[in-house]
Formats: sequence, C-alpha cells, structure tokens
Amino acid sequence: MRIVITRREHLDALDGISRFVFTLGDGLRKLGNEVFVLTHHVGKDFSPAERWGVDLEYRAFSVPKPPAKVLIDWFIEGSRAINELSPDAVIMNGVVWIRSGAKKVAVVHGNGLDEAKRSRAKALALRFLYSRQDAVGCISQKVKRMASELGIKCHTVIPIPFKYEGFKWYPREEREFILHVGTRGEKNVPVSVEAVRLLRERGLKVNLVLVGYGAKHWKEKFNYEWVIPKSVSDEELKELYARAIALVLPSTFEGFSYVTLEASASGTPVVGSHCVPEEALIDGYNGFRVDGINPQEYAKRLEAVLTDPELWERMSNNGRELAKRYDYISVSKKYLELISNR
Repeated sequence: MRIVITRREHLDALDGISRFVFTLGDGLRKLGNEVFVLTHHVGKDFSPAERWGVDLEYRAFSVPKPPAKVLIDWFIEGSRAINELSPDAVIMNGVVWIRSGAKKVAVVHGNGLDEAKRSRAKALALRFLYSRQDAVGCISQKVKRMASELGIKCHTVIPIPFKYEGFKWYPREEREFILHVGTRGEKNVPVSVEAVRLLRERGLKVNLVLVGYGAKHWKEKFNYEWVIPKSVSDEELKELYARAIALVLPSTFEGFSYVTLEASASGTPVVGSHCVPEEALIDGYNGFRVDGINPQEYAKRLEAVLTDPELWERMSNNGRELAKRYDYISVSKKYLELISNR
C-alpha cells in the first residue's frame, strides 16, 4: 500500500506530533508499505534520521503563512502534491480538506480543541473538516471525549506509536534526581521547582534536572544550585530517564504523552497531572495522578516514591510493562486495519 502521512504546519517542530509522524511512518514501512511524508512547510531543513532515528524523506510544498492561508494551500497545492504521489491512503495530522480519491484518515491529537470550545466559528470549521474524512482516529479516550464535546466523531481510539527498544533501566540505588522534561508554558516548570524545594525543606536533598530549550531561563529565574538545566540529544535523554528517581509532569495539557511512555520504559515512576491520559498514567500503577497544579500535592506524591523502596520497585516494573503496550508496529497495524475497514 502507498501511504502519505501529512503534518498540516511545520514538520521540523521538536514535538510529539512530529515524533508520531516519523515513528508511525517507520512502522508502516516495516510492514511492507511505501510511505511518504508531506508537510506545508519547514522553518529549517533537517534530517529525520538524525532527529528521530528514522530514514524517511519528507517534502514541503510551501512557506510559512497564517493558518487560514495554510488551509487554502492544502486545498490547492497540497491536493496537487498528494495526487502526484498517487497514494492509496492519506493519514493527516492536523485536519485539512484535500481533493483526492485516496482514503483519508484524520488523527485527532487534541491540540486546538480547547481553543475551539471558546470559538463557535472554529468549532464549526473543525467539525466540517473532520466530517470530510473517511475515518477519524483519536489518540486517547481523553481526546475522544474532548472531540465529542465539539460534535466531532472519532471512529476509533488508537494510541501513539512508541519505540521501546533502546531505553535503559538502572536500579533505584543508582538513580540520583527528579526529572522534568519540557519547558513550554503548559509544562509548568515553577510547579516542579517548588515541589522539589518542599522536598528539600523536608530533608530530602534531591536535585531537579530540567530538560528543554528554556531550561537555562528557568535556572536563571530561580537561581537554586539544585536546579540543573540540560539541553540534550535523544540518546542523552534516555540516559537521564534511566538515572532519574522519578519524573514530575505537572502539565495543563497532554494529548497522550511520549514523555510519560519514555519514563515508564526506563522504569521511572511518573508523578503527573490529571491532564495526562489514563492510558499513559495509571494512578498507583506506574506513578501517581495529581489533580491540579498545587506543588504541595506533587511534593507529597514524590516523597512517597522517594522514601518507599517497595513502592518504587513495583511502579518501576509496572511502567516498563505498560510502555510495551504501545509498540509502534502494533499501532501501525491498527492504522492499516482502519484504512482497510473504511
């Protein structure tokens, strides 16, 4: 089967959607399909092999433009680019209207759904665009509920594809710090910093490692010697996951969460917000779920993980088993089934 995977805006973004595109593409190709990746634009050329470990080529057909013009470009130039490839199916990440005889599957990641709730025009536009597709898949039950509230029907829930191999595991006595990954606003770095400050106040002299482009900014803002900023490669990040006692994730939005799966694959318990989907973080199983972003609640759960070796061991083992459920080959097969059944 010939399949085109699209990303509506810029494919060079270092985020979960770009990881999704290339991981799914790799899985589909290993199942014997011919896979192409198409995006509206890239801000800077990059190597998927270097960034995501996937040797897939991509094509961009335009330059950065306002969102409304991006949609128009997809209808005209994007349709032309897709039809030149003559695919059997198109898997969209960021829904658009394209003119093609190929089967069209739209993936709902959850981005923009909260914003659409506050705008009737945006909600109607999304509902219309999703209704034009042959199938709609949501990446989690949480995203399916969000979509349903806007009148968008998800035909199925298929989780994000995840590559388990390559993640390391070290025993508890070889782990040294609390890890926070991601420095955008919705990741709520100050909550993690305050939670660790409370732990240190209680006598638990643990450091906080911050990973992300904005890590140095937060280090300068708080100026605590125990806040350690890092900007790392994927391989270096895997080492950090394996050396962390726990991952703290007080996000106010997560469609699914590659970070949670990566920590779990490393046997690292996760203390995360209720915004992390239930499929990725099961309360009391591979970590703890916390309602809201109160640092004291995060400190309480982190303290339990840090001070109870049996609890840590159980959550560590559970996390490694949970991460295996989302093997990218199995997830890729589910997309092939969805395409075949529509």
